[in-house]
Amino acid sequence: MKRSGYTLVICVLLLMGATLQAQFLPQPFSADFSASTTSHTGDLTGKFFFSLPSSRMDMSAQGREMSMIMDGSKQVNYMLMHAQKMYMEIRAGQFNPMARNLPQVEHSFDSKNPCASSLHSDSTCKDLGPDTRNGRPCEKWQLTQKNGHTTTMWVDQKLHFPIRSENSDGSVFEFSNIKEGAQPASLFDIPAGYKKFDMANMPSGRPPL
Repeated sequence: MKRSGYTLVICVLLLMGATLQAQFLPQPFSADFSASTTSHTGDLTGKFFFSLPSSRMDMSAQGREMSMIMDGSKQVNYMLMHAQKMYMEIRAGQFNPMARNLPQVEHSFDSKNPCASSLHSDSTCKDLGPDTRNGRPCEKWQLTQKNGHTTTMWVDQKLHFPIRSENSDGSVFEFSNIKEGAQPASLFDIPAGYKKFDMANMPSGRPPL
């Protein structure tokens, strides 16, 4: 499935099944991230924070400072618009026009069997063996969809988390300056004073700028 803009298929690891071994659970960390694309929309950079079962992306999009908090336990995402001190709540499977140009995070992935992921159930997976990215040992995988579109990913052996993704459409997503360790729980909370925005109440379907 080929997508434009920043909607990169990243496959972020959240090994949440009770049958999985504890040593394979993804470890908490923070990092810088970059997303590049051949689209006219350009590149995107920001900060990423992860602590099972939640993650957060801080970024500047179209001149606006925004954050996306992904709560894996509730299966809900929160888009924070800092200038307006507002947030949108997006349930799993709900269309989100404000996030369609942002990197996507999937919350179901097995590092030993990427094709077990719901997003890649129609793909075939090839283990390309060990490799290194940014000085970190990784396992390299190639996923091929039925339409021929491929994704190559590097899964960090220590974090059990993909730190680079390359798609056959030319888009690339990568983590750098990785810092291992627990993340403050407050990062994954909606800041005090932020009001909920409901697009159904706006004629344009967009929040005020």
